[in-house]
Amino acid sequence: MSSDDAWDRTKVAWHVAFAVFALVSVVLVLAEDRFVPAALVLLAVLCVWYWRVGAPLARDARGVRYLAVAIPLVIAMFALVPALSVLFFTLYPHIWSLLEPRLAIWATALTSLSIGTVVLVSGSFSENSIGAAVVIFLSVVPAVMLGLWIARIISQSRERAELAVASHEAGVLTERERLARDLHDTLAQGATSVLLLLRAARTATDPVARDHHLALAEQTTSENLAEIRALVAALTPVELNGAALPAALERLTSRLGRELGLSASMTVHGTYRTLPPNHEVTLLRVTQEALANVRKHAHASLVTVSLDYSAGVSLSIADDGCGFSSDTPHGYGLDGLRDRVRAAGGVFDIRSAPGSGVRVHVRLEDA
Repeated sequence: MSSDDAWDRTKVAWHVAFAVFALVSVVLVLAEDRFVPAALVLLAVLCVWYWRVGAPLARDARGVRYLAVAIPLVIAMFALVPALSVLFFTLYPHIWSLLEPRLAIWATALTSLSIGTVVLVSGSFSENSIGAAVVIFLSVVPAVMLGLWIARIISQSRERAELAVASHEAGVLTERERLARDLHDTLAQGATSVLLLLRAARTATDPVARDHHLALAEQTTSENLAEIRALVAALTPVELNGAALPAALERLTSRLGRELGLSASMTVHGTYRTLPPNHEVTLLRVTQEALANVRKHAHASLVTVSLDYSAGVSLSIADDGCGFSSDTPHGYGLDGLRDRVRAAGGVFDIRSAPGSGVRVHVRLEDA
């Protein structure tokens, strides 16, 4: 929905209404006992001015210019032919649609006072004209109240539309960030793994080792293709597709051990239970990113993954690699993991020091 005024969504109806009242005005002028050609001339000027300036029905300088001419024209036509008061049915809505509420209040008041003055003067301040003028003067209050009520409705509609747009944009941004994390946590890591395996195969002198590296590269590529299909179909990660979380983490850990030739183990504590899909995906992505960092940076000989189902669920991934200083800038992967865990309502902690390896810990409460 657009944030434009509600008036803009019914422009055609307003144009039709103006045309109808203009035609009725012509009939009323021609039906007068005393023909007043000046009234028809002023009506023609009003129609041309509306078409050239007022027709966009825009709340900007054009609307102000249109009303600055239209209001005196309509009042002048009313002074010439009182029956042309029908034009006020279009003039007042134009005032409230084209002006901000504060200006619209003043314009309504001045227009009504002008009409009452015309009635007084044309009636030579007779008793009837004074009574009619008083009614017109008093009508300013309900007219303003009605205009403010309508303006408030339009304002609320505009605010709701703007809120809907902002909410949609925030949702799009959140989804982009989620997809960026998914792409980094799966496809980018898989491509890195394949690249390392192919390099290892190229430099391997042992045919058995070379074939082993190529087989692992082929397996990783197949899994990456499956991940792409899962992302496109907005499904759960392929590792979790029909598998329990511990089994998925065990496969990731075992693969890392085979790829790097290191000791990699995965343990489960507590009683296994199915977690909310968002929690399982979060824990899986944390494991993927942590193991990918081991593959790229740690130079470790030992990696342990621990999944604990006691009082909520917690996940720990530790290695005995080179570690890093707390002053070292974190890459997109760690920042993305922290954001992902926080989005799931969990706590993310990472501890490391040069030569002391890295320990990543995540805790999620039961939903």
